[in-house]
Amino acid sequence: MNQREKQLLQSLKTKNIGVFCDDSNLYHSYQKYGWRIDFGKFRKFLEDYCDLKFINYYIAIPKKSDIVFKGTQEFLERIGPYVTIKKKKLKYTPAAGKFVKKGDVDVEITLDVVRTIDNLDGVIIVSGDSDFLELKNYVIKDKKKNIIFFAYEKNMAWELKYCWHLYVDDYKEEIKLAK
Repeated sequence: MNQREKQLLQSLKTKNIGVFCDDSNLYHSYQKYGWRIDFGKFRKFLEDYCDLKFINYYIAIPKKSDIVFKGTQEFLERIGPYVTIKKKKLKYTPAAGKFVKKGDVDVEITLDVVRTIDNLDGVIIVSGDSDFLELKNYVIKDKKKNIIFFAYEKNMAWELKYCWHLYVDDYKEEIKLAK
């Protein structure tokens, strides 16, 4: 952990923080890097640095007939004790004779941040998606609160690298799910 990261985490010490996790962004990172976050360890890690109010995990759920449904359910059972799961249906869009799966949860995350920000000192967005840049402007400029982006380094949009951010990769040993 470098000096900037230490200062950033120390700045949260007495703050009420809400965490908003984007499954779609994390899922593609898991696929790319071959390791997942252990949400029990992640929760403990955050509690060491702030007054953690909640971790919301936003996910699009596949149909029962989808081959990935069972694995999704097992994953949700594993993380359920540590997070509040916010579900929506996965969308199946026909394209070129196949179905493209779409599960964006950016709007749900954004609305929940807007709904809860008055009761928090800051938020952590577990996503590297540049769609959250305008949310950053709202949280900082309009609400005068803190926002931190937490994502895998290579999945962090360049625009977010100019904001307060932390790389999941730097905390792998503390938060990695054991196989």
